[in-house]
Amino acid sequence: MTQRAEPQITLFSPENIHGVAALARQCFTTPWSEEIYRRELENPQSVGFVCTDGGNVIGMIHCNFVLDELTLNTLCVAENYRRQGIARRLWAAVCGMMQGVCTVCYLEVRESNLAARTLYESLGFRQNGYRPRYYSEPEEAAVLMEKRLGTETKGA
Repeated sequence: MTQRAEPQITLFSPENIHGVAALARQCFTTPWSEEIYRRELENPQSVGFVCTDGGNVIGMIHCNFVLDELTLNTLCVAENYRRQGIARRLWAAVCGMMQGVCTVCYLEVRESNLAARTLYESLGFRQNGYRPRYYSEPEEAAVLMEKRLGTETKGA
C-alpha cells in the first residue's frame, strides 16, 4: 500500500489559476472567475496560497491588504480534504508572510456557514458586525469578524 504524500502549500501562481477557479466553483455559489484571480496575481496588495495534492488544487486562501489591515477574501478546501488541517495551514502561511506587516484581519462569512464560522472562531476571530442581505444567490446575512494579529500565529 502506497502512502499518500503530504499536501503542499505554495504561493498562488499562474500555473494554478485554473485549479483555483475550479475549486472556487465547487465551494461557492458566486465564485470568482479565472480572470479575477489572474488580476489578483498582479496586485501587489494581494497574497494567496494554494494547497496541492499530486498537482491538484485542494485548498486555497486569498487576502488583500492595505496599510496594516488584511482582508481575508477566500478560504476553501475541497470537500474530500476537509477537517485535515489544510485551512489552518493555509492561514498559517498567510500569517507568516504578513507578520510585521498587518495588525488586524477582517472577513465576512455567510451566517449559515457554521463550519467556517467555527473554524474562524478557533483561529481567534471574533464577530464585530452583521450585515443583513449582504449575500445573494441565495440572499443571506453576513457575519463580520476580525482578529488582531501579533507576532504569534495562535490557532494557526
